[in-house]
Amino acid sequence: MKKIFILSAAFFVLLLIVSCGRKSSKTSVFNEFEISCQDGTVRKGGYYVPGGTKSKDALPVVYMADGLVFKDCRFQSMLDSLIEIRAISPVIVACSFENKMSVPGYNIAYRNAEYVEALAKNDNKLAQLFENHYKYFTEEFIPYIEKKAPVSKSADDRIFFGTSNSADFGITLSMRKQGLMNEYWCYSPVFSDIRDYGLVQDGTTYRICWGIKEEVGMDDYFPNLLKDIRKRGGTIHSWTFNGGHDREWWKYWFSEELKRKFPYQVK
Repeated sequence: MKKIFILSAAFFVLLLIVSCGRKSSKTSVFNEFEISCQDGTVRKGGYYVPGGTKSKDALPVVYMADGLVFKDCRFQSMLDSLIEIRAISPVIVACSFENKMSVPGYNIAYRNAEYVEALAKNDNKLAQLFENHYKYFTEEFIPYIEKKAPVSKSADDRIFFGTSNSADFGITLSMRKQGLMNEYWCYSPVFSDIRDYGLVQDGTTYRICWGIKEEVGMDDYFPNLLKDIRKRGGTIHSWTFNGGHDREWWKYWFSEELKRKFPYQVK
């Protein structure tokens, strides 16, 4: 009887080890990193990898500016849940962390100067900050993710996601670096100026939303921005929501867009 108990206990331990091993392979990870950039700065970021992902996979990827929101608003647990209940297929989310520090001598943060090209048009210092960030995002951040994470390199599988001023950066990015990505999710942009740009590449799609309680004076801005993008050939899907400049609303619509773009597919 004693031998049976010992064997049973040994079998239970072995089963526990195997099951734990399986569980860990299905646990998502968020890998944080630092990049020493060409402009002499050190920029930070991270990328979400769903559980069960293999190194040889080539998953679609969402490139997220203002990436600290991913951490602050618990995007990882939301994505885990959506994948677990099979509301979406696995997707990588690559986050570029914003710099919230103030620019010396200016009443704005680095993230504003780095995201909003319109602020740079009459100021050489702000123009340099914007250009440095633009080069980092396109020439260092995205290549770093493609080297480290199992992501697709096809423009069809790349999504840009930004909110507020980082949404403005996405709109500018779509004009300046055509063919980089085919879809831009830009929520509540506040200061885009694309008058100097011409036509956009065929197939460039924008998903733009804003709240009916956004800042005073924005009522005309959103319709005019949509009109300017359409004039340049962009395909726009737009909607409003019953809220303001709010991270929780943006998180909700992000999850809805994931369901639309990456529905669960049986392998």
